[in-house]
Amino acid sequence: MKFTPWKERALYFLLGALLVFGTLFLTGAISSQSQIGRYRISAWTRGQFVGAMIVDTTTGVVKYVDRTNEKLPFDQIK
Repeated sequence: MKFTPWKERALYFLLGALLVFGTLFLTGAISSQSQIGRYRISAWTRGQFVGAMIVDTTTGVVKYVDRTNEKLPFDQIK
């Protein structure tokens, strides 16, 4: 099949546009379950008492951390 110069340019343009849009489409396919920024923390001191409040922004669970439970894993803190 013989293409005229303007048809050949249009074909290359369309192939290039398809390549660009395909790349943008595939790079935009990120999981919506991203964990960045999931937890918020606030700490305070009152005399010798030190505590922290951790909020899981995905589930809304609030946990208070003090000296009694500071060495526990996050799942075990009440």
